[in-house]
Amino acid sequence: MCGICGIINHDHANPVDAGTLERMKAVITHRGPDDHGTHIDGGAGLGFRRLSIIDLKLGHQPMSNEDGSVWVVFNGEIYNHEDIRGELIARGHQYKTRCDTETIIHLYEEEGINAFSRLNGMFALAIWDGRKKRAILVRDRLGIKPLYYVQNGGRLIFGSEIKTILEAAPDCREVNVDCVPEYLTFRYPAGEQTMFRDIRCLLPGHILTLQDGRTTIEKFWDLPDPQDTFSVKENTLMEQLDELLNNSVKLRLMSDVPLGSFCSGGVDSGLTTAYATKHGKLGIDTFSVGFDEADFDESLFAKMVSDRYQTRHHTLTINNRKFADSLPKIIWYYDEPLNHANSVPIHHIAKLARQFVTVVLTGEGSDELFAGYPRYNIAKIYSKAMAVPRFGRALFKKAVDLTSMRRVRKLGYFMPMSPSEVAVYNASFVERPFVRDLLPESAVNSALEYRYSFTHNPEIGRRDLLTRLWRLDMKTYLVSLLHRMDKMTMAASIEARVPFLDHRVVEWGLRVPPTLKINGFTNKYLVKKLGVTLLPREVIFRGKSGFGVPIGRWARDDKLLGRYLKLFAEPEFTNRDYLNVGRVRQVVSEHLEGKTDHGEVLWNLINLELWHRIFIDRQNHWVDEAVV
Repeated sequence: MCGICGIINHDHANPVDAGTLERMKAVITHRGPDDHGTHIDGGAGLGFRRLSIIDLKLGHQPMSNEDGSVWVVFNGEIYNHEDIRGELIARGHQYKTRCDTETIIHLYEEEGINAFSRLNGMFALAIWDGRKKRAILVRDRLGIKPLYYVQNGGRLIFGSEIKTILEAAPDCREVNVDCVPEYLTFRYPAGEQTMFRDIRCLLPGHILTLQDGRTTIEKFWDLPDPQDTFSVKENTLMEQLDELLNNSVKLRLMSDVPLGSFCSGGVDSGLTTAYATKHGKLGIDTFSVGFDEADFDESLFAKMVSDRYQTRHHTLTINNRKFADSLPKIIWYYDEPLNHANSVPIHHIAKLARQFVTVVLTGEGSDELFAGYPRYNIAKIYSKAMAVPRFGRALFKKAVDLTSMRRVRKLGYFMPMSPSEVAVYNASFVERPFVRDLLPESAVNSALEYRYSFTHNPEIGRRDLLTRLWRLDMKTYLVSLLHRMDKMTMAASIEARVPFLDHRVVEWGLRVPPTLKINGFTNKYLVKKLGVTLLPREVIFRGKSGFGVPIGRWARDDKLLGRYLKLFAEPEFTNRDYLNVGRVRQVVSEHLEGKTDHGEVLWNLINLELWHRIFIDRQNHWVDEAVV
């Protein structure tokens, strides 16, 4: 697990500046504190920071083939590299290490860009083919590892994090104002766009090629189209899921360094812990987060899983002070305004875990693949409500609009929408009319085109709303969660692995019938049925909390998280022409006076303002003074 970066000049006769590459590497030292390297070949330069996981002595990068004509920098893990290795040795390739990196090089030599579809793992990589004067960037199927790039001044600049690109292209510190409405609504920009105007994120399952000054992007994998769902019995599917997850976890135990798991107290992380112990990892270290606020604390359930599997369990309590003091530095690690408040606890628990292990398993991906979110039930009710006459729907909407319960009110908010709009806005945290009031009249939301590209697709349009929802979430919401997991763990120099996102599990999971994902109003039904055989029943049948953080409550303490609300009263904030400054200040006042809990939107606004000051205005004191 590592950090990669590089510069490829369109004019190969224009050499890459070594000092620039060194700065690019230095700013992502947290991703790879164990080793670093650089390779420059005229107009091509590759940089690397290493976190040693496999072959601790010989895994130095950039790494080349036998004659030095092909070079690679690689962030991730290839779990089937040993199977491919034997095949490549039989073809005459000579290995110098036990690293999966070397398999990537030789497989590329044999199969070109077709090689990447054979890899089972998580990866973001760059290849410089000196013979063809060709650069290739590749990102794994689901987007577990991030990869950013920009075309700037006749150069392709890339890296694992945006901050490394900014070292080479400081003129890219401009707000992508088109994404501000999307961020305020969903907490992240979807697709290629980032909060920086010109910097892009390579889409999952895609390959970018630069050759002869021409850039092309193509897809090497996509979510399979589930033409037919499984028709076998429920118990048979449960047995298949058990075998798939068991095998996936077993593969992800590959490590030459200590390994543990994030055990949050939910069914997904509980299952990964259970399978890890099944394969001889009895007594592994497990980690969970607790809160002083009882209604947000899940540590009791995590302890139940730990007791069941005799792990060495560690719990870290997060309070308002720890959260608030570290927030600016964690935004710096993330490069963009944070998507979810639990990014902060994830980073802190990763720091604790780093004292004991270098690799952790997580349960990420299960909720999107197997319909684990309660909001899917809202869409299910919506589908049934569409059969009710319009007059009845109007009365129902008036009734639910009066409630203070966010999920029930969200259903009323959906009633006038088309199924396509419901699919897009199902994952919203702030309602569209509210966001519109926070923006100037000139604001546009063109960034939503990527989301609508899935819901307007004629092939998808023939399927039910729920199928559209979880396919859209796999393309958008899940990718944002994977960005969070990667950056929050790598900021602590620790690697996170996600067994539920083995592509074979994903391809199988998309064929599971909707009724076995949501049975009645039981979300993630098939996973929970499997969980009953492996986990305490209290863990399976408790309500889903979503690893929440009491933002609204904490923001009313003006010495802790609430101190950031003072930023909106400062003259500097008046210059934010992408916001309706007066309305923002009104929302802050309403919250502090206790009239309304605006915690959801205040989280977005606090992050947006701090990010602007740290990255756009370059006010370094925010990061320097943070306590992490």
